[in-house]
Amino acid sequence: MFVEDYDINVGRHLVQGVDVWLNNPRRPLEASGTSGQKVVLNGGLNLSVLDGWWAEAYDGQNGFAIGMGRTHSNMTVHDAQDAEALQRTLRDEVIPLYYQRDNDGLPEAGSSA
Repeated sequence: MFVEDYDINVGRHLVQGVDVWLNNPRRPLEASGTSGQKVVLNGGLNLSVLDGWWAEAYDGQNGFAIGMGRTHSNMTVHDAQDAEALQRTLRDEVIPLYYQRDNDGLPEAGSSA
């Protein structure tokens, strides 16, 4: 999705209440920037390619990575690899965590309870 006239006010509304912030620019054309950082401050998790600040901040427990941070000189191959990595991450990591709930219906993973 492309959001026209994206500014700090639009960003503020987008990050409030987000569970998972998807960010998938083509590496090395980082576009994750401050919106992804604001999501964390609002209690959300990032699901992003390993580019820019997320490549530095991601530690395997604080969100999700799309792929391994590799690029390919052929953009068609590059996009196909990122698409496969995104689908795998959603299928194997993000979606299963969503359905792991406790007796109160709250997510279990990562809680200290």
